[in-house]
Amino acid sequence: MQQTLAKVKNIEKFIQKYGEDVVISQTIAKMLEYKIQKYGEDIKRLGKELKRFERKYKKESSVFFDEFNNGRLGDDMDYIEWASLYQMYRRLVEKKTKLGEIE
Repeated sequence: MQQTLAKVKNIEKFIQKYGEDVVISQTIAKMLEYKIQKYGEDIKRLGKELKRFERKYKKESSVFFDEFNNGRLGDDMDYIEWASLYQMYRRLVEKKTKLGEIE
């Protein structure tokens, strides 16, 4: 992570000193667009997996997760898998949202 941050800081210094660089700007925009698209694909895939559990247990994932976290459900393997999928889903949505704010 430190190497990436150092590179970003160097790009910032370069732009501050020499002004906007079209190639750098376009490259960063394309990279962000690509990553946002990939997060979207992963979110869609996880959403389908979550829907399978929601249909099976007739419960929204957010409701399930609150109940699971508060200890109102058991340690059934399905619940553990569902909770893990939901956490991954939420994390990807958060990452996609944050990257979208950068554009």
